[in-house]
Amino acid sequence: MGFPFAWRHLSRNLAAVQDDLRIIAIEWTVTLLIALYAFGFEHRTWADLSLRKITGRDVLAMVAAIAGGSLLAGIAGRFVRTPATFPDLRQLAALQTTVRVALVRTAGICEEFLYRGFAIEEIGRLAGSRWLGAGVSLLLFTIGHGGLYGWTSALIIPFIIGTALTLLYMWRRNLPVCMLMHAGVDAWSLLVAPS
Repeated sequence: MGFPFAWRHLSRNLAAVQDDLRIIAIEWTVTLLIALYAFGFEHRTWADLSLRKITGRDVLAMVAAIAGGSLLAGIAGRFVRTPATFPDLRQLAALQTTVRVALVRTAGICEEFLYRGFAIEEIGRLAGSRWLGAGVSLLLFTIGHGGLYGWTSALIIPFIIGTALTLLYMWRRNLPVCMLMHAGVDAWSLLVAPS
């Protein structure tokens, strides 16, 4: 789970293909290593990490989480300034669509597997409290976005979205629905809005 702290030393410019490809490679590598550890060494099952079929109730819960998280993030966004290095919509639109799609898929799958599926369950098992695991995971998720948002009050945005994702996970215990929500939120920011 330490890889987000390394982002501080990596250039994290979403409008730069080379930076995007580096982060995609890092996230997939770390995710695969953690998956090998969880499924190979710890002999976890799909169910242990809440990997199960999405139901209609899961989708309704996801819609509620998206609405609540987006509303709160939108309100908070009015009171914080994004860093000057944060790319604008024109810069994102100039980025190849395949790279933007890869970013959306990577964040949805990798970050949710790491922060919700693995971290909550693993920290919760070690600490004896899944809620403590959820809190630590949310903190790591927020810090992990420091490379993109800077170490500023703008980190409230990924904290709010991360809180919505964490609560959705704790409520529904369904990792794929969290992956879908995360990908949907990022798709809006990286695919729809720039278009």
